[in-house]
Amino acid sequence: MSDPSLYSKHLVTDSNLPNSDTEDYLSNEMPIAVSYNGIAHVVMMASPTDLEEFVVGFSFTEGIISKFQNIFDIEIKKNENGIQIEVEIAQENFQKLKEVKRNLSGKTGCGICGVESLDYFSQRLLANYPKKKDNQLDKKIIQKSLEIFNANQDAQSKTGSIHAAALFDQDGNLLSIKEDVGRHNAMDKLIGSKLMNNLLGHFIVCSSRASYEMVQKVLTTEISILIAISAPTSMAVNLAVKNSLTLIGFAREKRFVTYAHKHRIIL
Repeated sequence: MSDPSLYSKHLVTDSNLPNSDTEDYLSNEMPIAVSYNGIAHVVMMASPTDLEEFVVGFSFTEGIISKFQNIFDIEIKKNENGIQIEVEIAQENFQKLKEVKRNLSGKTGCGICGVESLDYFSQRLLANYPKKKDNQLDKKIIQKSLEIFNANQDAQSKTGSIHAAALFDQDGNLLSIKEDVGRHNAMDKLIGSKLMNNLLGHFIVCSSRASYEMVQKVLTTEISILIAISAPTSMAVNLAVKNSLTLIGFAREKRFVTYAHKHRIIL
């Protein structure tokens, strides 16, 4: 069952029922402002759920922290304008903010919107990511995980506009699933949950396309297999090939396409 704060009921008019209003579920989103050690850093549009996991995962995938223990405190404040998250991090990690230049506003879930220079983007392409193990995954386990993944997206079934990212073990058992109106936010929440709960996991499934940014976020972990429901981009595939990440797209219960490092998949 999903968090009910992911969506809310609204009265709408259906073209097939023009003379009466009906109830519909809409996904909730609001501005989330994140500051580190008292300095404003970024504003993201996100669903107002799992915010501790979100800021931990965001801080990790952005390279601001290298482990959960680098965060000393998280304070979440809600007001009529949105949500303010104040994060206290180790001083050495605080210095990394100079390398992550962002404007104070970004678009929904966009992981590089607001970046001030191409230098930062280039550095991420050349980053040294954790080494990936050559663990294998059977086709039947992938099919099993997709069934579980689809069954645990209650918010998506209600709204049609919420993404999800999920972590599975080697037998296809669900370890954690997180939802958000933005696909990048859902991935950050999942990685935050993984760090906070010390979850190992074997592979990740996401509901969206496999963009460059989704691949980059997974690369910051030891996970070696990413399965996307939709297609990958060319940059995502190139990044996966370069960094030994097995990348699967168009994942369905009876079919999927492997775009990088197929040696890990048992057909």
